[in-house]
Amino acid sequence: MPRPDQFRKRVVALLQEAGKPLHYTEIGRRLKEEGLWKDVKEPEKIAKIRLSALARWERSPVVALGRGFYGLREAENASPEAPPG
Repeated sequence: MPRPDQFRKRVVALLQEAGKPLHYTEIGRRLKEEGLWKDVKEPEKIAKIRLSALARWERSPVVALGRGFYGLREAENASPEAPPG
């Protein structure tokens, strides 16, 4: 499991690459696919916990947008897309 600062930097990069808010399940899946969380058995669950903690940090570059979506503070006005049905 990577250190919290590595997690934060990679999540910020993922959100910048996507150009839109992402759901925590998508973030967890991408981190596992990239190998950052290669040994994590439940990446969606861990992503939810770590993203929730990260978004509560006052100086965090990541904000919770509701319904499990997370985005960048600089793009806080962006609205999340509806999750696939």
